Amino acid sequence: MMLSIGKIFWLVIILLCVWYVFKIIEKRKINSRNNQPNNDNKNKKGIDAYKCEKCGLWSTGDKCNNKECI
Repeated sequence: MMLSIGKIFWLVIILLCVWYVFKIIEKRKINSRNNQPNNDNKNKKGIDAYKCEKCGLWSTGDKCNNKECI
């Protein structure tokens, strides 16, 4: 079985078509991931905290909870 110019040409055309189909599918996957709302931030709740100037401990509330700072 000999490979002729015509067979090589059609093989290249078929390979290019398959490659472009996969590129289109990949772009659709990426676009669908970007369009979905991010639910990670909705479930997180922030807390109010501050850093103590004396000891550097992060605490909730209005004053430091460290026994050495009180």
